[in-house]
Amino acid sequence: MKPTQPIPDEKNKRAFQILEKALSKYKGEEHLLIGITGAGGAGKTTFANNIVSYFGSEQALTIDLDDYLISREKRGKLEITGYNPQANNLSLAREHVEALLIGKNISKPRYDHSTGKILNDKQITAKPLIIVEGVTTLYDELKELHHTSFFLDAQEETQIKSRIQRDVNKRGYTLEEALSLFEAVKPDYERFIAPTKQYAAIVFSVTPDYVMHPIHINEELQ
Repeated sequence: MKPTQPIPDEKNKRAFQILEKALSKYKGEEHLLIGITGAGGAGKTTFANNIVSYFGSEQALTIDLDDYLISREKRGKLEITGYNPQANNLSLAREHVEALLIGKNISKPRYDHSTGKILNDKQITAKPLIIVEGVTTLYDELKELHHTSFFLDAQEETQIKSRIQRDVNKRGYTLEEALSLFEAVKPDYERFIAPTKQYAAIVFSVTPDYVMHPIHINEELQ
């Protein structure tokens, strides 16, 4: 698989070089799966979208695992955060990823972060390169499906900056609500997400200016 566009994020050129080397191991594979995970606000969606831009939308698609969240109302009743596996329909996510990997189209749910409600399904057409991104990417139900995977280990300052930009400007939260949510999910980040770093093929440290510095690369990719 070859890129169709220049690197869309020059400050992270090294990340794309690492990505290409990782994918080069799988020449001849009809469908490839890239996993991206890390804390909320680490830059997962931006990296995924940039990969799609790099390889072209005819070849690549991205799946946001946030769409497999149960509703905010149900999470509230269970008193759990979105980082908890129980807050996510991971069995359906796995079923959909496995379908895409054999070239089957899917009808996937959509989650509205502004309202916390589940929207009507969206039809997704299978493509050669599938990018799955979200906090649950390397949870047990999904971790062995990826051909290569990235953990974005964002500094706390990076996470806060991103949450303000995203939650306040795009999702309708007040600044106080965004900061409160950040503090509320910290324990579950340490419990559920941070441990999945060990399963990632590549780990990047993400600075407040969103530069991804490699801090771990599997031996076969070096």
